[in-house]
Amino acid sequence: MRGSVTRISRDGAGSILAEDGKEVHFERSGASRNGADDLRVGHWVEFELQYGFERPSAVNIKRLHGDAGQHPRAPNHS
Repeated sequence: MRGSVTRISRDGAGSILAEDGKEVHFERSGASRNGADDLRVGHWVEFELQYGFERPSAVNIKRLHGDAGQHPRAPNHS
């Protein structure tokens, strides 16, 4: 799946707005394994969903070239 980072907390957890319009939570560990531990709001990413007890989470997050301007539903943070 692909989407744009919409929120990041101080502890590194955050949210991604997926291409299908759903908000997906991620933990810092889901990003740092792939060298994407420097994610920022607006970054365009590719990820996989991992289904847990409460909700699906984004894992194996990889930053893609470009930014959220390429995402049709991305919020404008300028």
